[in-house]
Amino acid sequence: MRNLGRRTRIVIAAAGLALGVGATVMYAVLPAMNVPPSAVPVGTLAGKTSLDVLSVDAFTRAINQAHGSNGVLQHGHFAPGQSTGWHTHPGPNVVMVVGGAFTLIDQHCAETQYGPGQGFATGLDVHEAIAGPEGADYYSLYFLSADADVLRTDASAPVCARR
Repeated sequence: MRNLGRRTRIVIAAAGLALGVGATVMYAVLPAMNVPPSAVPVGTLAGKTSLDVLSVDAFTRAINQAHGSNGVLQHGHFAPGQSTGWHTHPGPNVVMVVGGAFTLIDQHCAETQYGPGQGFATGLDVHEAIAGPEGADYYSLYFLSADADVLRTDASAPVCARR
C-alpha cells in the first residue's frame, strides 16, 4: 500500500510535468489566434485548483509510451442537461470547468459534481458527464499517442447504470 501511494504520487508528478511540457509545445506549434483576454473565462490548473485524477493508468500509458504524445486543447460549452453519453478516451483527458457545472459519473456509477475552478482527469475507464442547470463551459486537454485518430470512443453504459 505504501508503494502504491508513492507510485501514484510519482505518476501524478510526471503527469503535471507532462502537462507543462505539453502546454508549452502546443503553444509553440499552434497558429496564433486572435482571442481578446476579456473573452477567456477565468480558470487555471495552477494554484489551489482541485483536480481529481480518475484514471492513473491513462497517465501512465501516455507517459510511458515510446512513440511520443500529441496534445489537443479544446474549449467547449454544453447546454443545460446535455450529456456526453458513456464514453472513454484513448489517453488521459484533463477537464477544467470554467463556468456552470458538470456531474461526472464514473464506471462504478459514483457521481461527483464539479463547478468553476474545479477539474478532473479521465481516460481509459468508461464515464459520462452531464451539464448542470446552467450548462457548462470547460476546457479539455487530451494526451494522445502519436497514432490516435479520435478524442473519444462511445461506450456501453456500465452494468450499474443499466438498472
